[in-house]
Amino acid sequence: MFTPELKEFAVWLHATAPSQWVRYWPWTWAICETLHFIGLSLLMGVVGTLDLRLMGFLKRIPFQAVRQMLPYGIAGFVVNGITGVIFIVGAPEQYVTNIAFWTKMLFLVISGLNVLYFETTQGQRALTIGPDEAMPTPFKVAGAVSLVSWFMVLYWGRMLPFIGNAF
Repeated sequence: MFTPELKEFAVWLHATAPSQWVRYWPWTWAICETLHFIGLSLLMGVVGTLDLRLMGFLKRIPFQAVRQMLPYGIAGFVVNGITGVIFIVGAPEQYVTNIAFWTKMLFLVISGLNVLYFETTQGQRALTIGPDEAMPTPFKVAGAVSLVSWFMVLYWGRMLPFIGNAF
C-alpha cells in the first residue's frame, strides 16, 4: 500500500539532525503535545461553535459575533500545524506509513476545501444573518460537513498510535 519511497523518506528524515533533536531533547515531545492539545482546544472550540451556529443552533447569537472568534481558531490551527510537523520530523516512521495519519490528512483536506468553498460562495451572505434567523440549507450542510470532518481529524489523530503502522 505504501511506496518504498515513503519508507526511504522516513528513514532519511529519522537520521536528520532536527529529527534527532526532537527525540533526544527530553522536553520537546511533552511540550509539543501540550501545545498541540491547547491548539486543538482553541480550534475545536471556535470551529465547533461556528459550525453549530451554521447548522441552526445557538440562534440567539448573530453569526457575525461567532465569526469574530475565528482568529483564535486560526491561532490554534497554526499551533497544531507547527507541532504536527515537529511530531512528523521527530518520529517519521510513526506517521508516513500509517493509514491513520493519511486518513487524518484526508479529513484535514476535506475540512479545508469545505471552508474554502463556504467562504468563497457564502461567506458574505453569512455575515448578514442576525440572531433568531433561520440558516439556509447550504449553511447547515457546510456546518455539518465541517463538524464531522474536524471530529474525524481528531479521531484519526488519536488513533495514530493504535492503528496500522506498516513501517
